[in-house]
Amino acid sequence: MSDSTREARTHHTRLSPLLDQNRRMRKPALLIAALGALLLIALICRPLSRLFFQIVWGALIALMAKPIAALYEKRFPRPLSCLMALLTLATAASGIIALFVPALIRQLRTAAELAPTILQWLQGAWAQIQSRILPRLPGENIIDVNQLINRAAEWVSGQLPAVLRSVAGTVDKLSTAFIAPVLSYYFLRDRELFSYQLSLLIPLRHRKRMLQAMEDMKRENGAYLRGQLLIALIVGALTALGLFLIGVPAWLVLGVLMGICEVIPYIGPIIGGIPIMLFALSKSPMTLVWALALTLGVQQLEGMVIAPRMMAGATGLHPVYVLLLLTAGSMLFGIWGLLFSIPAFICLRSVARVFFRGRQEGL
Repeated sequence: MSDSTREARTHHTRLSPLLDQNRRMRKPALLIAALGALLLIALICRPLSRLFFQIVWGALIALMAKPIAALYEKRFPRPLSCLMALLTLATAASGIIALFVPALIRQLRTAAELAPTILQWLQGAWAQIQSRILPRLPGENIIDVNQLINRAAEWVSGQLPAVLRSVAGTVDKLSTAFIAPVLSYYFLRDRELFSYQLSLLIPLRHRKRMLQAMEDMKRENGAYLRGQLLIALIVGALTALGLFLIGVPAWLVLGVLMGICEVIPYIGPIIGGIPIMLFALSKSPMTLVWALALTLGVQQLEGMVIAPRMMAGATGLHPVYVLLLLTAGSMLFGIWGLLFSIPAFICLRSVARVFFRGRQEGL
């Protein structure tokens, strides 16, 4: 064997690990690039973004109808079971809308009518504090609360059109999502087929670990979201019922708001409790005392009885980490960061856990 042949083989032996590594990294890189290109096209092209919205909406409907379809499949064929599940879900949603939405709209109008009165009361209360208490305190009054209240009122009035436009845009998207129910039927009927086809997008080398990570994500996020939504429903219902009994105006709106804010861990109840105190105070100081006692009582019941039973081990996160995640999410993405920072962290943790476990096992 000549020296040149021997040298060429040695050179190839040295380069072969690098070539193998490049081949292994090529498919994941191409997959990530393709997904990024699709996301960029969907963001740039408005029609495609609407189509993407319809696909997501159809997947969510199928996810909600899946437990109902599983019950029907014990007695009926799958196509009929899926259709019956979607009809059951649509009937339940229509009943809830017909029962609560008209009352909710009426109480929203009541809340809008009471808002100027509450702002005037706050200004009057601050004027009394300025005239009776602040002169007795050392130092100068450097806080102009009247100006802050006026700015808050101007901000609310300025943001209201944007909020209404956003709601109108969402309603418009929902109204144009005619294809979503059709997609949800096929997603529900052929769910195993779609799951298998999606798994083929994952490179074979990483498929087993990635599917395991997705199962962990589905289990942990499912437990967390189901627990959070059920807790929010119970807390919102108890708050609305209690506010109705003590005579707080707009009790249904305030109960719904408290239920929505309950989805945000730790700081959500504080956000939802402030409007309750203001509306209770607009009626009488005694109503404020009762509303404060009610809110604290419901939160204690949620923290000591409801949440421990439903959320035990759902996230396994220390409260400090939860607060840090919520703060970082709100700073980066606003309200969406508050809502989705915990589920996003659970997904990342599931992926990291499975891949690090695979490295330790030599997979």
